[in-house]
Amino acid sequence: MTTAGIEVSLCVGVGDAARVGAALADAFRDDPVIGWLIPFDVSRREERLQTFFTSMSRSYLRRGKHVTVAGDGMGAALWSTPGSWSLPMSEIARESAPAFRAFGTNLLLALRTQLEVEGGHPKEPKHWYLGYLGVRCDSQGQGIGSLILREALDQADATSTPAYLESSNEKNLSLYERHGFRVTTSYPALGRGPTIWRMWRDPR
Repeated sequence: MTTAGIEVSLCVGVGDAARVGAALADAFRDDPVIGWLIPFDVSRREERLQTFFTSMSRSYLRRGKHVTVAGDGMGAALWSTPGSWSLPMSEIARESAPAFRAFGTNLLLALRTQLEVEGGHPKEPKHWYLGYLGVRCDSQGQGIGSLILREALDQADATSTPAYLESSNEKNLSLYERHGFRVTTSYPALGRGPTIWRMWRDPR
């Protein structure tokens, strides 16, 4: 799939984890929830962000999930295909070392936030789940986010399958709404953190 010369490609091996992780780390540098878990004034913050998102990308790729990247790393997305969205405790344990390097003393806070997110995840019907989507700050405003979204949503529509996501940044809600998602609920993370929006999309 291309637009304005930009191609979205499917990643198939853990060798792509660093490239995907770098794109997502840059895209999420100003995200409120990420900023709560990895504070803006913490030391080596860029390194911590890249450690976390590379770890998540590696976990998705290792489990054969649907990971896409735009161009040479302008943006990326981590999707779970229908019925495969939960994060096994074995994966959390396997990536515990990079998680500690990323979150430091906020590791427990990050784990509790993750458990809360999963606790509210709809179980049925089976759906595509967007774990993370982001476009590098210097590549935003070119339609890359929409292009990345459509790559998976076209497949969802072709099989009449719904999709679901959580957004941790209010400014991204309009992008998702343009592609058919609607807010089902919102809540402050752990009752005291930034707002998280849950969004559902029926197939078109």
